[in-house]
Amino acid sequence: MNQALLPVRRRILVLAGICLLLAAALAHRFYVVQIERHDELLNKATKTYTAKTERKHPRGKILDFTGEVFAGNLPKIFVCCSPYSVVDEPFNHLEKSLKAGVREKLPVLRDTRRRKVAGILAQCFGGLSEAEYYAELAPWEEKEDRDGKKRRLKRHYLVIEKTADPETVKNFKAAMESADLHLGGFVFRDTYTRNYPKGRMLANIIGVASITNEGTAELSGLEKSHGVLLRPVDGKGSFQRSGDGRILAYGKRQENAGHNGCDIYLTIREPIQAILESELDTAARETGAKRIYALIVDPRSGNILAMGQRPNFDPADPKNYQGDGFSNAIASNAYEPGSVMKPFFIAKALDENIITPDSLIDCGEYKEWYYAGRKLSDPRGYGKMTPGGVLKKSSNIGTAKVALMMGDQLVWDTLKDFQFGKKSALKFAGESSGILPKFPFRGKVTITRVPIGYAEQVTALQLARGYSTIANRGMMPQLRLVDRVFDPVSGKMTKEPYWEKVRVLKHKETFDALVDMLISVTAVDGTGKRARIPGYDVAGKTGTSQMVINGIPSKEWYRASFCGFVPARNPELLMVVTVEGLHVSKPYGGSAVAAPVFQRTMSRVLKFLNVTPDRPEELVAEKNKKKK
Repeated sequence: MNQALLPVRRRILVLAGICLLLAAALAHRFYVVQIERHDELLNKATKTYTAKTERKHPRGKILDFTGEVFAGNLPKIFVCCSPYSVVDEPFNHLEKSLKAGVREKLPVLRDTRRRKVAGILAQCFGGLSEAEYYAELAPWEEKEDRDGKKRRLKRHYLVIEKTADPETVKNFKAAMESADLHLGGFVFRDTYTRNYPKGRMLANIIGVASITNEGTAELSGLEKSHGVLLRPVDGKGSFQRSGDGRILAYGKRQENAGHNGCDIYLTIREPIQAILESELDTAARETGAKRIYALIVDPRSGNILAMGQRPNFDPADPKNYQGDGFSNAIASNAYEPGSVMKPFFIAKALDENIITPDSLIDCGEYKEWYYAGRKLSDPRGYGKMTPGGVLKKSSNIGTAKVALMMGDQLVWDTLKDFQFGKKSALKFAGESSGILPKFPFRGKVTITRVPIGYAEQVTALQLARGYSTIANRGMMPQLRLVDRVFDPVSGKMTKEPYWEKVRVLKHKETFDALVDMLISVTAVDGTGKRARIPGYDVAGKTGTSQMVINGIPSKEWYRASFCGFVPARNPELLMVVTVEGLHVSKPYGGSAVAAPVFQRTMSRVLKFLNVTPDRPEELVAEKNKKKK
């Protein structure tokens, strides 16, 4: 071999060895990247080049029977920005400029942009002054790490407005464009806020849902109890993009369109609700009561046509989200109802043939009567009266004596059969089931207190259900508030079912006799005479009970109630009204306070619904009287 070529050959071999080593290293690297770390690196790349999208959908609406909106949505825009991206980033490329004097101008250019943006934000969004926005747009901040060392960090998140009006955002974008400022660093995200166009009307029943970009807080009422139906499913998706942000046509895409929440249609009739709200305002002014609540029901179906209370609250003002005005007293407040309980026990005694309409009940010659060592009083000694007379004069003694004829078991069965102590079917959050005395009754006197409404606590909903049973000839309908639900996914409207009616009173004669008795209550010499409505027979009962203050029955503060239905023999409307916190220095009885609220409200509702009167001539005479 030519010795002169040996050095060349060695260099070639060394070079070849180096190439082989490099090839082996490169092959190993390829193996690690493509095989061993494939999943890890693919996930990192996917995260880097995959963008996520989110589309907000509106919460379901709450509407009355005809479609009047009580709870809806307003489109809003969540606006935020990255102060670093807005102020510093637009000039980063200039830092690499070789032109003399350019770098020295960067602080001035950045400060000028910061001031311009701050001025436009203050002009369009308000809330903060230009100086305050300027401070908020600081692109850098100093923070201490765990070792106590200060670090200079970029600021990437500043909330400008959580629920900006679309028009405001449009004006902001136009102002930025007019000032030759691009929108880089700003994020505009569609969202919604809950809107209650009727204000305080039905507020305690509708409740409140607070919608923010972070989520929804269901605070009370139907918004809370029916939240599963009302909640929307937000749309979410993802797509792959190139390094410069362009969507890759061949990239993977995923999309879940989401859907709106279900719309809930109530049995409420907005015109009737407006009448009730108006009369509650009048009653609150006239009586000075601490609390008033009432509901109007179609006793044949159990449909609630209106319900409300005073005080109530404004759903647009979060400061009111507490106290008596915020709670739903109709469902949550259980109380001793007083004499409005008497018709249930008279009805049961009639139905079981323990008494007849002609039976004479000895109410005594004196206004006081003692049983088991305890006193029971009437306004005066009524002597012997029929069951109708007992109800007409609201005799405590007469009702107690009927209960003694019934016995403990039947008195207890009456409470259970009329479903006192049991919640309604309305599923209100916080609804009370009431309180019944323990059975067997612990004391002899209990049987005389139960039928006059002083040994149990009930709710206005339970009274409405019970009186609907009487008005419905002994068949108990369950109360209904939600009439139908619209599902945006299927596009179908689903009618909420009516509950099967339960028979409580066995004999038709019981209804006929009891209605005559309750009509006599509203006669000119009855305790409920102020509930009389010209042209119509009104069946009803007054109630007055002491309020319990600090666990002790008060002799100064009272509660007044009236429960009634009209037209009495063919009922179309039923109303329960309760007025609480009445002082003895002013009128405080059910006849003086609650019955007039019934009379004024029902007179207007009957006229609105054009309900056929029992005696048309009386209506004509009443109109002529008013003209004079």
